[in-house]
This record gives sequence, structure tokens and C-alpha cells, in this order.
Amino acid sequence: MDTDETIHGPSPEIVFYLSDTEAPITPEACLASLRSNWEGRHDRFKISEEEFLTTFNQHLLAIADARIGQVRTWLGQNTARFAQHADVQTLFRRFDELAKELKSHVALCGAACGSCSLSCLKDRRHDDAHDCYTTHKCPHACEFNEQHDGLPAPACDMP
Repeated sequence: MDTDETIHGPSPEIVFYLSDTEAPITPEACLASLRSNWEGRHDRFKISEEEFLTTFNQHLLAIADARIGQVRTWLGQNTARFAQHADVQTLFRRFDELAKELKSHVALCGAACGSCSLSCLKDRRHDDAHDCYTTHKCPHACEFNEQHDGLPAPACDMP
């Protein structure tokens, strides 16, 4: 491999979690970072919750696939001369297992939040309370204008 060649993938600031590594970060912290770095999170109340969750899951899967592709390319380029060796084939089988695990760690739960009806944005396999990571309050202006005596409608503030 030419040392000046770059194998493009997702931003190096994007961190993923694999359970059998000695990662200094928890799976929850990795997913929190991925949530906070996604620009589409600002559209949550502009589109349906189903569309938001689908789009978010597609985004997470796309960046995971990009990282997996980046690593697969690197492995292929650096083991090409030894592709038929059993150890290299074992390495690629293990890599495929880890790739599946990585994808499973970015899949969102999607169940109803424990405090409101929005989708839970925790890992699909979490075992604690569902959380949408919002204020659990409606962000729109109140739609009952007649109850505000002609004043501008305040924020709804309902669940």
C-alpha cells in the first residue's frame, strides 16, 4: 500500500463501541456522541416521529457501514499477499463478526419514551427506562389562541 494513500471513511471524531475492546468510553457514551453529532436531530419536530427514527437509524447505519468499509479496505490492502493463509481468513471472519456487532450497537430502540410518546433513542438492547432525550414537552406554540385573550400564544409545554 502506498503510504500517501488515504482510505476515506467517516470522520475520525466519530467513535463506535465494540464490547471486547478496552474502550475508555461506554456504549451509552458512544451512542450519545453519535446522537449529538447528527444534524438531523434538529428536524425532530418538523417531521413525523416515524420518519425521524427511520432517518436517524439510516444515518447511523450509513456511518457504521462507512467505517466498516474503511477498515475492510485497509485489511484487504495489507493482507492481499497472504489472503489464502488460514490466519488471514480467520482475521476476516472475526472482522465480519465485529462488523455485525458494531451495527447492532448503533440500532436505536424506538419504543415509546417513559415520559412522553416520542421514540426512545437508546441502544435497541437497553434494559432501563426508555428515553427520547428531549424535554418531554411540546416545542410548538399553543394552538388554543382563544384562551390567551389576544396575547401571543406561549410555548405549548404539554407532554
